[in-house]
Amino acid sequence: MSNPVSAVAGPVISLGFGVVRLPVGLLAQVTGNGGNKEWGPSLAVDAVEGGVRQVLGSLLRDPDLARQGDVTDARVQQRTEAAERDQAAQARREVADDRLEQRRERDQEARRRAREAEQQQHRRLEQEKEQRAQQEREREQQRKQAARRDEQRAQEIADDHAQEARRTRVEAESQAVEAEREAAAAKAEALDVAEAKRSAKNARKR
Repeated sequence: MSNPVSAVAGPVISLGFGVVRLPVGLLAQVTGNGGNKEWGPSLAVDAVEGGVRQVLGSLLRDPDLARQGDVTDARVQQRTEAAERDQAAQARREVADDRLEQRRERDQEARRRAREAEQQQHRRLEQEKEQRAQQEREREQQRKQAARRDEQRAQEIADDHAQEARRTRVEAESQAVEAEREAAAAKAEALDVAEAKRSAKNARKR
């Protein structure tokens, strides 16, 4: 004959835990876990129910109730393992996402540094180009100044030569005039001497 307590134990347990599940179900809906069979509070309620069925089935020597508890406990265990696998997979995804994000940040930093290095190289080349152009302008200016100095010096030398030539010419002309004057004076003196001799000769003849 079946145990009357055992006959009502299963329905009472189902009714009691059905009442317990109501607020848990509402909380699951609010938190967005309505369809999540691996949600922690739901697993906890099912685990407690399975334990109660196992204990009462053992106390009441009701193998069906105990088996229901075993089945519930096995399902809870499966769901717990699935939840753990999901959590582990989620953790791995998060780690992978973190690593991917870190790699992206490193790549972005490397690209930023490469752009900065390229910009610095470009600025350095532009500065060197401007420095070379400035140096070339300075050298050109120095060449022009040296050319003007050389030209001025050459002009000064030419002017000195011209002045010396004029002075030499003037001296030569002065010397020529003096020579002509001396020659004229000598000629006049010679004429005077000759005239004196003729006069003296004529005087002796008389």
